[in-house]
Amino acid sequence: MSPLVLNGDDVDRFRIDGVVCVRGAVGPELVARMTAAVDAVIAEPTRFGGVITEPDKPGMFFQDRYLFPTNPTFRAFLHETPLAGLAAQATGSTTIRAFYDHIFVKDPGTEENFVWHQDRPYWPVDGSQICSTWLALTAADVESSALEFVRGSHRWDRTFRPEYPALEGRSPDEVEAALWRGLAEHIRSFDDVCPAFEEHPDIYDVVGFAVEPGDVLLFDYRTVHRSGPNSGASRRVAISWRWLGDDAIWAPKPGADPIVKPADTALRPGDLITDDDVFPIAYAG
Repeated sequence: MSPLVLNGDDVDRFRIDGVVCVRGAVGPELVARMTAAVDAVIAEPTRFGGVITEPDKPGMFFQDRYLFPTNPTFRAFLHETPLAGLAAQATGSTTIRAFYDHIFVKDPGTEENFVWHQDRPYWPVDGSQICSTWLALTAADVESSALEFVRGSHRWDRTFRPEYPALEGRSPDEVEAALWRGLAEHIRSFDDVCPAFEEHPDIYDVVGFAVEPGDVLLFDYRTVHRSGPNSGASRRVAISWRWLGDDAIWAPKPGADPIVKPADTALRPGDLITDDDVFPIAYAG
């Protein structure tokens, strides 16, 4: 497979806006294979996965993550796509490591959204060369829950209080009771709360994308983004990969997302990410 090369405008858009859409990044055969793999995960979720939608609500919001360590299909996908190479080009990194993969599925009629948030406050890593690729496995637009972004928000030097799907608006203690120990303290450690950016078009530049299967949204982990309900007629399926570039460091936070815990790695706070077992190299230029 020949490498997919970002043009200069794409790199500029990523660095200025914090997001760029790369059309046709993944071919139809691999899209079909990964769609089937997602269906299999929905049928048998891992300990990280499940349906968020309450039983009496319409539709289905399903998510699962961190599949590649145990799922051969997702492990192969890690090395069969140009996504890590795109992350390297966008961030100016010579090496890209995989953090984790994340499935998002919304059936038509699903009312749940995921409010404005950044990825940075959830993760036990930090740096300026960290990003995500959101691969569309189905066609979608903003009305059917494709992502929206606040352009340039990665350059604000602000980190907003994290929100959690289906628990938005709950008190920190209620969120901790539903998820994991120590989360309330983590949530309270952030004073800055995301405003309703869409209500202030004179101040904030909100952009959404219509995507086709194989298109990728590539964005900085500090860029504010959200997804709305699925008001379309079809299921919306996407896989996000989280990528760590050259300057990524291990930065565990008490109560933060336990997907990779301090006990899982020999890295110490402030160390550059060098653990090949936990954070495998997906691209080396």
